[in-house]
Amino acid sequence: MNELSRLKRLSAVRSSSGIQFLTPAVSPGSHCPMRIASVIVEGIEGLSSLLVGMPECTTHSRLFNPYPEGKHGELHWLYVLEEQEVVFGCREGLINALQKMDRAGAKAILLIVTCVPELIGEDIEGILHEVQPELSARVTFVMLGQFKNVSYPPGSWKTMEALGRLMAAKETDKTRINVLGRSPDEEHIPLPSILPELNRQGFSLRYLAPGASLADFQSATDARLNLVVSPFMQPLAVRMEREFGIPYIPLHILYDAESIDRTYQALAADLGLAWGDETWKEERRQALALEKQVGERVKGLRYAFSLRLDMPLPLAVYLAKLGMEPVLLHMEEYYPEDKDHALELISRGQDPLICRMVNIEAELSILEKLDIDVCFGYLPERSKTIPCVPEMLDFYGQTGYGRTGGLLQRILRILDQRDIGKGGTGNGAASV
Repeated sequence: MNELSRLKRLSAVRSSSGIQFLTPAVSPGSHCPMRIASVIVEGIEGLSSLLVGMPECTTHSRLFNPYPEGKHGELHWLYVLEEQEVVFGCREGLINALQKMDRAGAKAILLIVTCVPELIGEDIEGILHEVQPELSARVTFVMLGQFKNVSYPPGSWKTMEALGRLMAAKETDKTRINVLGRSPDEEHIPLPSILPELNRQGFSLRYLAPGASLADFQSATDARLNLVVSPFMQPLAVRMEREFGIPYIPLHILYDAESIDRTYQALAADLGLAWGDETWKEERRQALALEKQVGERVKGLRYAFSLRLDMPLPLAVYLAKLGMEPVLLHMEEYYPEDKDHALELISRGQDPLICRMVNIEAELSILEKLDIDVCFGYLPERSKTIPCVPEMLDFYGQTGYGRTGGLLQRILRILDQRDIGKGGTGNGAASV
């Protein structure tokens, strides 16, 4: 297919910049990482922000963070670059702005830097090193020039990682565990069963994600362990291990029951626990039974990933263990840890084409030409020819046997609806 000729295979992708758009139908506004950073910072109680950019950047930011003052006295100010600053830099102006925010009562400030300061090579780290001793407020920064961050996830994970600069070492509390990837008020997302079990065994859980407070983040270095349940939070976990010696366990990448077993056993050994025989016996039994049932039906089936998957490569590795074959994978972001998942997938003899989808209405016709049996993610309602396992984002923040069982049930439901894997035919029309 000519539409796929310029795409790279997974083995040739090294970073997000290597992921090509599937079609020219790009919508840059919604994919600007600055937008996501503006939304996140508004929801962190106690954290102020200063967004630095051209008038169009600051105007766009105000659509999502519309008020210069937050609910608890935070300051969300905008620094609009003047003409001479676009050429000669904005060092003096930024220092003055940070000093004003400090005098106005900001407790901590996130500097959100957009394209132009990064393009002209403004030394943001040097500026902050110079001005920080003069300020009461702690200042951190995130570089979000879209020419280096061509999609929106860096607005999340780089912002979260930048909060590590606002932390300081604390004495370890052996009963404290941080959960990175859920906010304290996400009651609409079912809790992974391991979390209430840790509570029952005497551990205090601190939930860190957009929606937590600055105080929560700054207290987080007293934990003995970080449990990661979101790809957006793993870079912060890596930083906290490097700078404060807090180990982390990534739970969000585990799908197959065997890997979950090993991780839970290692966690129990590290914490000095013994899981009860009935702790998650039933959900584990269901996950194993579903793995066997689905595995018998999907072996050899070809698939693609569409929009609304937050962890494509870990999921692709799991589907490979079930015997499925990837043809085309949409990846919004290539995370630092994705190199390991890519190597595992390639070691299994699978090297799919990688792309970034933005406008599914324009891209649907390409998917319909692929020789695939099923698609994972979002497809428009008008798509009638491709069986689709839909809306994978509602598994966000969930981990363990329960998530695996939910995913497998969803796959099985689509297989049954389309009579796939029981002698039914595939739905594709062209090979790649």
